[in-house]
Amino acid sequence: MEEFKIIKLPEKTEEEEVEVEEKPLREIDENYEPPKKRWIFLILLIIIVAISLMVIKIFTTYSDFQVEKTYERNESAESTYCDYKGNLLKYSPDGVSCTTYDGSLIWNYTYDMVNPNMDVCQDYIVVYDKKGSEVDLFSSKGFVKSITTTTPVLEAKVASQGTVALLLQENSVSYIQLYGKDGTLLASGEIHPENKGFPVSMALSSDATRLLLSIVNVNSGELSSELVFYDFTKEGKEEQDNIVASYTYLGSIIPNVDYVKNDKAIAFSDSKIILFNNNLRATVAKEISVNGEMKSIFYNDTHFGYISETAKEDGEVVNKLNVYNLYGFRWMSKEIDGSYESVQIMDNNEIFIRNENEITIYNLQGIAKFNYKFDEVVYNIIPGSTSKRYYLIEENKTEQICIK
Repeated sequence: MEEFKIIKLPEKTEEEEVEVEEKPLREIDENYEPPKKRWIFLILLIIIVAISLMVIKIFTTYSDFQVEKTYERNESAESTYCDYKGNLLKYSPDGVSCTTYDGSLIWNYTYDMVNPNMDVCQDYIVVYDKKGSEVDLFSSKGFVKSITTTTPVLEAKVASQGTVALLLQENSVSYIQLYGKDGTLLASGEIHPENKGFPVSMALSSDATRLLLSIVNVNSGELSSELVFYDFTKEGKEEQDNIVASYTYLGSIIPNVDYVKNDKAIAFSDSKIILFNNNLRATVAKEISVNGEMKSIFYNDTHFGYISETAKEDGEVVNKLNVYNLYGFRWMSKEIDGSYESVQIMDNNEIFIRNENEITIYNLQGIAKFNYKFDEVVYNIIPGSTSKRYYLIEENKTEQICIK
């Protein structure tokens, strides 16, 4: 067996060592910052992408849909449906109920009303029999209190803490009553036609400290409407009958008033829309003249609008959709095709127009986002979890759909 031989490797010369000497690594500067131009480019790129996505979303239209889930229901055609805290609220002459969208019952309550109407403020709901005597208060947990009156109820409003305001009317005398959520009478007053006129609409602020009445009066054959603001705070109690402001409009009827976001009052007359500031004297913020004959109104906590019937230069009569924000800035004015039965603005600020089983959804830019004629009558459509998903409320079922 051959022995291993030890071989001595040649040593490197100084010159060779210098040649192969490793170059030192460049020190990392912890304070190094990319050039400013690079940051500007990235910011501009993000802005361009965001604007592009927004434009695509605004101008994309859909004409079909896919049913994702179907929930069967067995209810009367007289029912009215709306979204309530992410659940489905339904009321009819027989009762009111709150269910999840898949049909699971949260609570229900039965009554016997001829003409049920409803008002909602945050957690509380009031259902009343118009021109009847029953008023029922509910919360997200169900029934709270029932109020029975001896005078027919014209209108009922509820505040965020459960305070209920009633406008009652019998013969020629009108009454205003405020109740706590336990049914305790908090305040009351009378309105006689020879002094004021006939109240036709009422609004209650979300904290129940302010109340607005629209009163119609006819003196010497001249029609007028008066808006009367009541304040129940310390400052308002220093005024006679708690009246802090009143405005008279000759030749107009104001059949609808309400408080919207931040308790700003809004009034809809047959010829104009009036916005008020949220201050003690409820000063006028803006008046918007209605172009044409007003046919329908709609509003939520951020926008309002109306559909009017107007004549074009060639004499053709058309329906025009107008939408504004709460500062009175007009978002859009658009001519809509054909007739319609109802219009509403949804919580996502899209406008839903229904004509029996045909529906159209417009965005705030006036683009018809979705139009479709269904096989069955559609009672309501409610926005879902994404911009393309909706809950379709039909007579015997609720469908979760995705438009495409």
